[in-house]
Amino acid sequence: MRADHGPVVPVELEPGVHGWLVTDYATLISWSRDTTTFTHDARLWRDFTEGRVNPDSPLLPMMAPRTNALFVDGAEHQRYRRALTDGLGAVEPDHLRRITTRYADRLIDEFCERGRADALNEYARMLPLLVMNDLFGFNEDQGLRFVNAMRNLWLGVDAEKSNAEAERALSEVVTARHRDPGDDLTTRLIQHRAALSDEEVIMQLLLITAAANEPTANLIDAALRAVLDGSAGFGTASPSDASLNELVDRVLWHDPPITNYPVIYPRVDVPLDGGRVIEAGSPILLGFAAANHFFVRENAEQMEETVNRAHVAWGAGPHRCPAIDEATNIAIIAVRVLLNRLPGLRMAVPRDQLRWHLTGLSWIPVQLPVEFDPQVPPPPDPVEGTPWSPSDSPQETSEPRQPTSVGSGLSSLSNFLVRLLRGS
Repeated sequence: MRADHGPVVPVELEPGVHGWLVTDYATLISWSRDTTTFTHDARLWRDFTEGRVNPDSPLLPMMAPRTNALFVDGAEHQRYRRALTDGLGAVEPDHLRRITTRYADRLIDEFCERGRADALNEYARMLPLLVMNDLFGFNEDQGLRFVNAMRNLWLGVDAEKSNAEAERALSEVVTARHRDPGDDLTTRLIQHRAALSDEEVIMQLLLITAAANEPTANLIDAALRAVLDGSAGFGTASPSDASLNELVDRVLWHDPPITNYPVIYPRVDVPLDGGRVIEAGSPILLGFAAANHFFVRENAEQMEETVNRAHVAWGAGPHRCPAIDEATNIAIIAVRVLLNRLPGLRMAVPRDQLRWHLTGLSWIPVQLPVEFDPQVPPPPDPVEGTPWSPSDSPQETSEPRQPTSVGSGLSSLSNFLVRLLRGS
């Protein structure tokens, strides 16, 4: 496409709906920082405002105007972003590490006796969801419905219905936290000095969960693939945190979790080479994956000498991701715990036999089948968990005994999520 059109490529987002894709590193950074010429405000999207986008279009949940920090600029953006950064900043790093490690261990307890697993759907996708449910204060029903809806949004499945269900679940959480405040992100947003309305709180929660769940799962998956196919260079040694940090940076250069998102809109016509013009109000997708790819290719010698964090996988400019450390730490813990818990961890199929799911936002395997030496899960911590009755025990089968929800330490919500994603 670059050979035919140059670094800024005209694209069709869906039949009859057109836009542009930025594939050049310097251009992407420059335009992301230029808040005078460009805006994230989708109210400028001309095809949308003039009625050329179908109401049931799968583009709308990810592109239609919203009152959250990703879709506004200026003072409005600063107000929303401050509430988000303050709310996330109140999460102590040690607390995040503890709950991430705890959920990682307990997910592994669910499949470690089998000697095989789908490391994507049973682990990488599960872990961020459980951590977010913990941090946001969801109950079982709210978490289950919200998780399912957000996953369908990323996969483009029944987008209108999924978006409505996600917002409905968040509305219930906000109402519950008004009645019963807790030590969670939802309560902190409600009580923040920015004085967000309930609708604004819901929109910020929708943003942070959309940005945290599936993209973090994609990052964990990509890091695991790099380890298991040998390209990470770890060999049989257990990687240190420093080497895992370096691995994540390499993955963010070569296999970023989001490929072509978010979207910016020019306030005025923008001329390009060859007499082409991007008309005001045309959506411009930020091609993180392509921009990284061509920068690496054009600077291969320098990139071989050192790993750096100048990639655009987290975005650029005032809308750069506010939760970089949190997402990175979750991914590093996920990889480290899995490698430490499962000796002999390896891909169960050759890499070239993986099946892929491709959307405009990301590309990720349908599954990541792995094998390992079967392990007996450790006994549960006697301090944690709640009393249970014999009726909670699983029925006998010919398969290795699976831990009960209390035996493995997983909450009822966790078990529901495991079954949901296993059956997908």
